[in-house]
Amino acid sequence: MFRVAALFIFASIVVALFTSLWFMMKDRAGEKRMANTLMIRVILSAALLALVLFGFLSGHLHSHVPW
Repeated sequence: MFRVAALFIFASIVVALFTSLWFMMKDRAGEKRMANTLMIRVILSAALLALVLFGFLSGHLHSHVPW
């Protein structure tokens, strides 16, 4: 369940990024749709970072590095 949530948030970040690119190419000057989707992407990135941090602190995620 935890990994599904992380993958869903990551997929949403990618969709928001490409939506911003689409708006950048198609919108006229003065429209704020690109800025709004980039703001959504930043919020989703912060949520993903918080989810990963929570995963490490709660024990859902483990580091497998040898050092």
